[in-house]
Amino acid sequence: MVQYFDRLETRSADERESALQSALPALVAHAKAKSPYFARLLASVDPRDIASRHALAALPVTRKSQLLERQEGHEGQFSQ
Repeated sequence: MVQYFDRLETRSADERESALQSALPALVAHAKAKSPYFARLLASVDPRDIASRHALAALPVTRKSQLLERQEGHEGQFSQ
């Protein structure tokens, strides 16, 4: 007998997709509220508009190399 941790493990693909799309606006809003970098990057984005894969794909992308550049520019800022 197969046992699952909870019902989330047995959702259909459509249910999973719907749940993920419903969570997107709150995730974008959280990033804007908690991160000065993402607040600037997403300044023109209304989180309520990010509720689909298409809208998510239209958001600006931060490359790993860009993160490294930003971290190097703030090297001493986070040391104790």
